[in-house]
Amino acid sequence: MLKQNGRGTTEYDASVRTMRSGSRMALAVVALAAAAVATPAPSAAAAPASATEACTGWRVIQVDNNAAGVKYRECDRYSGLNTQTRAEFYIWDNRHDGKVAQVYTATGSNLNGQWHQSWQKFYAWGNESHHSPLVNTGWHKGHDVKVLLKAVRG
Repeated sequence: MLKQNGRGTTEYDASVRTMRSGSRMALAVVALAAAAVATPAPSAAAAPASATEACTGWRVIQVDNNAAGVKYRECDRYSGLNTQTRAEFYIWDNRHDGKVAQVYTATGSNLNGQWHQSWQKFYAWGNESHHSPLVNTGWHKGHDVKVLLKAVRG
């Protein structure tokens, strides 16, 4: 039931950035020590057993008086100097109004106030009787996730 869709009308943007500076600083020191003795770096899709993973709490976005909604969280993992992020979410279409809930997700990094995107995808859900299954975007380069929710004509 999840499908890609590129059309939209009403929209709300929620950008999440998780800065865990204390843990990032400690991880950077460990990463520098590990880099001195490391062999070739693992691919972006595979994380070694030593990767550190952390997730935010769940957040909710609603549009059009709760006609559509998304409950999401961001997870980051660090291994050496490699940082990856992913989003996990559920999509709701709460109103039988000819529109479907559409979620646009993107991963990347905010460097010096400028967004550098590494990945993006649209997901849509139009079943008013229940929410979507858990969507996991998979790991992608970066440390920020952007989530955009729209109610679009289906």
